[in-house]
Formats: sequence, structure tokens, C-alpha cells
Amino acid sequence: MNILIIRLGSLGDVILTTSIPSMLKERFPDAKIDFLVKKEFAAVLKNNPSINNIISLDSRGENKGISGLVKMARMLRQNRYSDIIDLHSNLRSRMLSLLLFAVRTSRYKKQVIRRRLLKLGFKMKTAHTVEAYTGALSRFNIPRKKEVPRLYPTEHESASAEGRLKSLGIDKNIKLIGFNSGAKWPTKMWPEENFAQLGKMITEGPDCRVIIFGGSDEEAMGRRLAEAIGPKAVSLAGQTSLRESAALIQRCHLFITNDSGPMHMATALGTPVIAIFGPTVEGFGFSPLGRSRVIEQDLPCRPCSLHGSRECPKGHFRCMRDISAEYILEVAKDELAKSLNSDAPPL
Repeated sequence: MNILIIRLGSLGDVILTTSIPSMLKERFPDAKIDFLVKKEFAAVLKNNPSINNIISLDSRGENKGISGLVKMARMLRQNRYSDIIDLHSNLRSRMLSLLLFAVRTSRYKKQVIRRRLLKLGFKMKTAHTVEAYTGALSRFNIPRKKEVPRLYPTEHESASAEGRLKSLGIDKNIKLIGFNSGAKWPTKMWPEENFAQLGKMITEGPDCRVIIFGGSDEEAMGRRLAEAIGPKAVSLAGQTSLRESAALIQRCHLFITNDSGPMHMATALGTPVIAIFGPTVEGFGFSPLGRSRVIEQDLPCRPCSLHGSRECPKGHFRCMRDISAEYILEVAKDELAKSLNSDAPPL
């Protein structure tokens, strides 16, 4: 059996598919499993023991447009796949599967209508996205389930992360709290001043440090936040690759984050997560799995958006502003105590 999985983006969605190859490999140990993903997200799949080949689609370069898709399809046809599992189910992934001609295709069924009805106030039951992905495996007699996604830093990457932390004066006796203050949309971001206040309170505890993560477009915000918290905080926003970030997040005792790709990265690495949700809700199916806790406000205007927006439609942004730093601190104390198994004093 020769299987091609397609999930092109985005970061969080690709991470949520990482349990699918292992489920297939468990069912078909001798199967060859390839994974097609956008070039910018390919790194997160590296070292996955259930994936034989990671194939990168360069949607901004040689695979741009119709001609680029045809070029990719021509290359994929050489691999003679018996099955395609389309976990993206968009125009591009559908075109690719069609261009591979007579290959059997299983497709992930999106829950767009249910999510939109939920947004409009109807009480709809939706499956978690991971469970929905496994629905594409039904013809292989693989049951639907919510399996926690997994990422696999290499030993070298973990050692490199440890060396970097040591150079920052952070050893294994220090309680390391990761912050992810960014998100794709402004309304999914807990206010920066709240993160700063929380960081100040956390670093008042003995042997506590804060490390701030983020992409290159969040570098300035990370720098401001570290300066506001003080000398016991450091920002690595814009300074690490996806793989480097993963190894460092795995080293954190707790990860406090907005609803974003790094949130799913942390759960896939086994790091306890506190996720702050504003315009989106758990019912959309994108909540973190594993050792996680979602913090949200019960407001009649929530949810107001499927993926976030530039500004609050009501103008008050209470879904985020009403979540206090003091409350998150208390949750953090509780989660950190669990994480450390009472081997170290709480915050």
C-alpha cells in the first residue's frame, strides 16, 4: 500500500494531522506513507517515524498557480500511490487528487455549516478537528477518535535548546514559562499589557523565568513584552526556526498562549497549556488536546468569528479584556503544581 496524505497548511492544522500517519502505520505496518505539505510548514513533520517522505509544495515559487499544481501532480504520479487521504479538502488539494487520476481518494469532511450555525447562536454539536480527520480513515476500518498530535524533536535539537537556555542563565532547576502573545488576528490576542502584568507576577516567584515565542512579524511585540516584564524575561520571537521553537517549547514547564498554531505545537510536545480564547470557542473543534486548559468568558456575543477578525464587532472586546492577569496567575499556579508533580514549590 502506497499512501499520500495531503494537508497543505496552516501550522496548527498541519500539527493536528500528525496522529493520522501513526494510525495508518498501526493498521498497515508495511504501508509507505508520504505527506504533501506547504514548504513553510514541512519542518514540523520532520522526524515523524510514521512518515516515509515529506513532500514540499512551494506555492509561492515553482508550484504557484495552475501550472505549478500540474508540475507537482506530474511528479507525484511517478510515485504510483494507491490511496490519497485529503485532509485539506480545498480547491488546490481537490485539483491535485484529480490530476493523479485513478487513485482512490478519502476526503476529510469539513464542518463549515455546523460551525457557522454555532456562530449564529444555534446549539450545534461539532467533532474535534482531529476526530473529523480520522473520519477520512473509515474505509480502512480505523475508528474515529481524538488522538493527541505529536511532534518529534531530535536529540540534537533538544541538546541545542538546552545549550541555548544555559547561555541565557536558565538551568533545569528554573521553572520556565513560555508565552505566546501573538496570533493571526488581533481579536484572538489577549492584551499585551495583560501578558506583561502576568509576566511580572510570575517572575516574582522563586526561580521563575519567562520566555516569549513568536514569528518574525511579532519580534517587536516580543521585545516590548520582555522589557515590560523585566530582566527575568527573554524574547526569542523572530529568532528561532519552527524546529528550534519546538525543542524550546518542549522544555517549558507551562505554555500560556492565545488560540494559535504554537498552542497546538505545545500540546503535541506534551507541554501543559493554558489557552486564552476570545472570539472563538471550543465548540468549533480547534481547541488544544493533551494537557491543556481553555480560559474563556461566557458572553452572549461569543462566538463572533470562526477564525478571528481585525476588531471587536461590538467595540468592547470584553471576551479578552475581562480575563484578568490575576486569574490566569491562579490557573498557572495550579497547572504548574500538577506539571511539577509537587517536586518544586509553586509560583
